[in-house]
Amino acid sequence: MERGTPQRLAARNQMWTLAWTSLCVLLSIWSVAWAVGAARGSANAWAYCFAGLVLLACALWARRSVVRNSPPRHL
Repeated sequence: MERGTPQRLAARNQMWTLAWTSLCVLLSIWSVAWAVGAARGSANAWAYCFAGLVLLACALWARRSVVRNSPPRHL
């Protein structure tokens, strides 16, 4: 694909959306796993769960921004 073409820009935006989505999934699994660990009584599990939730909120905000700022699709 040539630089500056609509297809290249769409592929780039799709890649960023996929990357942020996969990061959100990973961080949500992280948070749930540590929440389960905290429920079982693991030491410092709540701190890891809270850190995962903060990172998840940041990743969700970034993903929302990527989707919102992408150019409209024409079908």
